[in-house]
This record gives sequence, C-alpha cells and structure tokens, in this order.
Amino acid sequence: MNQGVSTDATSKISVDEVKKLMEAGRDVTMVDSRSADAWGESNVKAEGAVRIPPDDIERYMNAVSPDEFIAIYCT
Repeated sequence: MNQGVSTDATSKISVDEVKKLMEAGRDVTMVDSRSADAWGESNVKAEGAVRIPPDDIERYMNAVSPDEFIAIYCT
C-alpha cells in the first residue's frame, strides 16, 4: 500500500486503500479531476474534494508538499 505521493512519482491506489488510510487518521486530500462535462453530468461527488480540471493537475502537484497524501480521481 502507498504511504504517500510525491510530486516526482504517482501510484495507483484503490478506493478501499484510501478509505483505510482515512479511517486510520491519515489526512488525505481528495482531488476530483474529471472533465467539466463529466463532473457536471455526475450525481456522485466526493464530500470535501477539491475540484481541479485535468489540465491543471500538474501545476497543482508542483505546489503541494511532497509529504501531503493526495488521491486524484477521474472517470
């Protein structure tokens, strides 16, 4: 299981793994990177997620601490 995501590397993690991290008290920043159309058409939105369009993800990742755990999801 991943213990963190740096700006240099990313790994896939399952929804169950993210849930376990959160239940264990780990701070997880959820990022919704679905396209505007997909986001607008969906009735599923993660509570507290930060909405960042796909084209802005790299810029966002360069602005966060490498110690921050970020879970990015899309469709």
